[in-house]
Amino acid sequence: MTVVVSVQHSRSGSGATTVASTLAYILSMHGRTLYIEADFLNPVIEKLTRSTDIFSGYSNEWIIGEKSLNELARDVGRVFNLESGRLYFLSANPSDDSRRRMEVLDSENDERILKALEDERWVVGGSPLDYVVIDTPPWMDYVLACVSYVSNYVVYVIKPKVYELSVLEDRIENIYSNFVCLVNPVINMYRSDDEDMRRFEEKLKERTHLLPRKIPYIHEFASGLDMPLIFTRKNKMYNYLIEYVQEIVEKPKLYGTGLKKESATMF
Repeated sequence: MTVVVSVQHSRSGSGATTVASTLAYILSMHGRTLYIEADFLNPVIEKLTRSTDIFSGYSNEWIIGEKSLNELARDVGRVFNLESGRLYFLSANPSDDSRRRMEVLDSENDERILKALEDERWVVGGSPLDYVVIDTPPWMDYVLACVSYVSNYVVYVIKPKVYELSVLEDRIENIYSNFVCLVNPVINMYRSDDEDMRRFEEKLKERTHLLPRKIPYIHEFASGLDMPLIFTRKNKMYNYLIEYVQEIVEKPKLYGTGLKKESATMF
């Protein structure tokens, strides 16, 4: 059974895409892995791969059922000098028109989104995928709810700001409480010598009852995403996520359904 990990966050600049792509890279060492860029508000993958010919369509089309996953997912092993068939990408449409369309579909709670995700069998090239990593937008509540529904794990990337903690609390109460996915907060750009950050960590544990993982500030990613660096062992974030990936690989949390209880307000 395919393990689905969604990487969620509250605002751009949190480092969620770096975390998501690093997770996809590490998981690809353990099985066939698909990275889905579902951040329709700030799509960057097509531009960063510097190889637009590998994409024949977008995650926008897949998530509303217009095209199949098998049609759209592309093997990117050759782009990053990885073994063929181990890592696939599905990027989001970078056009403004497409972004606005997704915003409308989200606000309308378009039922095609849930149906496409609920019916997905996670098969590419005739074989089931072992792992799927979904990189989500900072907001779009309906999309986030639908993605959470099919997720075994939610990795919530948070910068140490009180406002972002409040958003996480709200999502725990209003989205994640409706599903059986496991929520794992990650404090990104953490500085252990900063007293304010230590106090934030304590507040996070006190208010959410969750034990966060911590990733320190990594200079190489200060100026933005570096895809060729992320998909190599030179990626310093690798060391902070490898233990978490081992937990997923060795003891995957698999469920027959993502629903924990009925929720009229969610769907």
